[in-house]
Amino acid sequence: MSNRNIGTKILRVTFGCVALLALVAADAPPNPHQSVRASLDKSRAQLVDHFADVTARGGSPAELLARIDADLSAVGQLDANAAASDWETVTLQAQLDESLVQQLVSGTYVQASDVRGAGSLVVPASADKTSQFLALYFPKSYDPTRQVPLIIMLHGQGQTESELLATPFLRALADQSGAIFAAPFARGDQEFDNTVASTDVYDALDLLEKSISIDRRRVYLAGFSMGGFAIFTVAPIHPERWSALLAIAGTLTNSDKQNVVRAMVGKRVFLVIGTDDPHLKAEYVRGATAFLSANGVDGRYYEQPRGLHSLPSLQPAVERAWRDMFSGVRNVAPDFDIPSPQPTSSRRT
Repeated sequence: MSNRNIGTKILRVTFGCVALLALVAADAPPNPHQSVRASLDKSRAQLVDHFADVTARGGSPAELLARIDADLSAVGQLDANAAASDWETVTLQAQLDESLVQQLVSGTYVQASDVRGAGSLVVPASADKTSQFLALYFPKSYDPTRQVPLIIMLHGQGQTESELLATPFLRALADQSGAIFAAPFARGDQEFDNTVASTDVYDALDLLEKSISIDRRRVYLAGFSMGGFAIFTVAPIHPERWSALLAIAGTLTNSDKQNVVRAMVGKRVFLVIGTDDPHLKAEYVRGATAFLSANGVDGRYYEQPRGLHSLPSLQPAVERAWRDMFSGVRNVAPDFDIPSPQPTSSRRT
């Protein structure tokens, strides 16, 4: 065979392989990394272009830019072979943040009654008329003609409401209990003894109770980490509005204890802690539970073996406490020989 014929056959094989690869590429599913990143890049560009508009509408474009950049970083840390649950979490968090950008850029806002599944709302703050953020999840069983329970959860330090709502097992618990799950941003890392941040929580509660058919006999306040401390500051402001409290990796402090027992007498408080939490000792949470129970508050303690200061590590204990709270379990804690609920670290954990 001549060299020319050999060369022709090689070219034919090469072009055939290229064509086959093109067909395979055309049939392959889109790379999730590329699609999520492209959407975030678009939202970031819109935010930069409309920085002044967002500011004029009471939003915080700098906060939103930081979120979009954090979402881009989270996407960059995953690859196309990452677990589906990881992609679900990162994608949902990005979508919630992007929705806030779109609303504040356009001036057209999502209404609570229009949300199905997960969504983000912009809530006018009664304290200063700024635009505050609220992440919202409707359970799969949601029926707008029926009253539904509501749980409002306060996030931890360095965490956004979008990140908290994107936690898969929390949404699964909302589905199981048929409850609407809401997470307000409430000024981010400002502590909730700041009156404005606490007012934001009640703004969110007011909006939801006016917009949705909420069963007001089943309205719960929960919190993780910083939020787990904050519920003991927020709830006593209007204790009649809460059916029970759930503190996750947070606890009662000496500065809050008298207000809490005066305001929450007869109500249920569920406390969850990990044995290996590096920021808050389990013994102090046990002590806080005992103090509540000794002073007329229905306290219940949940300890997660080897649990750390993170939601995933505490999942089994959180699930038990959540289900007991929604089922109306009213067991008081056993006596503990620990008189003070004072935690070992700052509330800002």
